[in-house]
Amino acid sequence: MPFSGRHLLFVVSLLAATNVSTIAKADEPSPKYDAVLSALRSSSNVKLLLDLSRCTTVEGGKPGPPLQGGLMIRSFGVTAQHGIIFADVHQTLDSLGHPVTEYIHHSLSRDGKLTVQAATLAQGAAEVEDQGKFVCELPDGARFVW
Repeated sequence: MPFSGRHLLFVVSLLAATNVSTIAKADEPSPKYDAVLSALRSSSNVKLLLDLSRCTTVEGGKPGPPLQGGLMIRSFGVTAQHGIIFADVHQTLDSLGHPVTEYIHHSLSRDGKLTVQAATLAQGAAEVEDQGKFVCELPDGARFVW
């Protein structure tokens, strides 16, 4: 349905008000956030290096497990609420050698903190098992390189 007259004016006014309020509420992003976003937008090969033992749990602020890893960011999204978001899904084996699928979601907030949430799905299981949610400071627990 094409917009015209009052409807068009209402839609344009609504969009303008939304943009103005978003701009007015937006804090300046950290230089770390800006650097990562610029690298991703420039088609650089951006890698995340992670040391969860230097991160803290979201619930309770305890140190994360002694686990280090890394990944190449192949796709990403940017939202006002979550910052830069990207994920990794891969097949692996659990400690007993049973196949599982790991789901790892990352979000880099505008203040430069990386949140990592992990879950696994065992073969044949109906529900995922939460593996924890961690917050990592840059560059201590998480480092982006390109």
